[in-house]
Parts: sequence; C-alpha cells; structure tokens
Amino acid sequence: MVELFNEIFGIRNACFKVEGMAVGQVADGLTKTDGCVQGNGPASNSQFYSNDTTFRHFARFAKVYKAWDFYRRQLVKEAAETGLPVVRHLFLHYPHDETVLTITYEEFLVGSEILVVPVLDQGHKRVQAYFPRGEEDDEWEHIWTGNVYRSDQEVDHLISHASFKAWIEAPLGFPAIFVKAGSEVGARFKANLISAGLLDPR
Repeated sequence: MVELFNEIFGIRNACFKVEGMAVGQVADGLTKTDGCVQGNGPASNSQFYSNDTTFRHFARFAKVYKAWDFYRRQLVKEAAETGLPVVRHLFLHYPHDETVLTITYEEFLVGSEILVVPVLDQGHKRVQAYFPRGEEDDEWEHIWTGNVYRSDQEVDHLISHASFKAWIEAPLGFPAIFVKAGSEVGARFKANLISAGLLDPR
C-alpha cells in the first residue's frame, strides 16, 4: 500500500522500497519486486538494484520467500480447490472476535498460520500487533525473536490498553511476522530460515 502511494503521488523512497519488498515476499503468492517496474522515470525512483543496500535486502528476502515456499504451494492449492485466498483478513479465521472487524489493512493472515503486521508509516520502527481470540487460545511466535504472545496474556510493558495488543519492534528488514507457536508450518518455516542463514538456532 505504501509502495502504491509512492508510485502514484511521488518519488519512490528507498526505505519504503525495502519495507515493501520485505512484506511483499511474505504476503504475495508470487515473487515480485513490489513496484520495481521502472515506470516513466526510473532514474527518479529507487529500484531494488539502485544500490548495494537495497540489492542485498532483495537477495535476503528472496531467501525468506523460498523459506515459506512449501506453505505457499499448499495455500495456492487450497485456493484453487476452495476459493479461500492466500492472504486473508483475520475475520476468516476469527469470526467471533469483534475486534478483528475494526482491522482493515493494519495486519493480515497468510493462510491460517502466519500473521503479518506491516510498518505503514515512514520512519516507524515498531508496530502495534493485535493477537486475535479464537476457539482456542492461540499463541503467536515472533519469527525473529522467538517471543510468544497470547490473546489472553499480558506481556510485560509492551501491552497496550487491552491484554491482546502489544508493541512489536519492527526495524527495517525485520517486519513483524508471527507463526502459530507449536505449529508444523511455523517449525518448518523457522527451520528453513535457519538453513538459509537468516535466523539463529534457538
């Protein structure tokens, strides 16, 4: 969304380019450079190949994209068979949680096992994540730190007014991505990230 805004209203910013690539590699069904089509003024806009930093970042997130390939294939097959999208609003899996009805683009699910909370404002390095309430008390593991969050549990000083919201550090290159704790999908995604050298074994 930030990429789209910059494409329409102004010169593409390299930081948004990097953040857009990061979220795009997790959210999209197909790999892409998230708005890297050169358009009318390629020299005026940051491209993924514009400098070493953005190029290295693109290479890193191509590995992230590969790390969840097994789940993406499963979700695309499910989409073909059932019509369920790969990227989903929280309501699809948490229909009895009234708070999810107030969420628009601030966070989304990839399938039912990955929760993504993108940075939407330039310069911000943390986001507020909402952990939905389901039939069971799902636990969500932050992919980069291993911290686990529950919908009914307070998490130290990171809690907002409700016990199911938390502020999550999301510096450039480390978007707030969570997997269901203890899930086969989460374990395999983390193992693939470790194999790619993107995550330290815990």
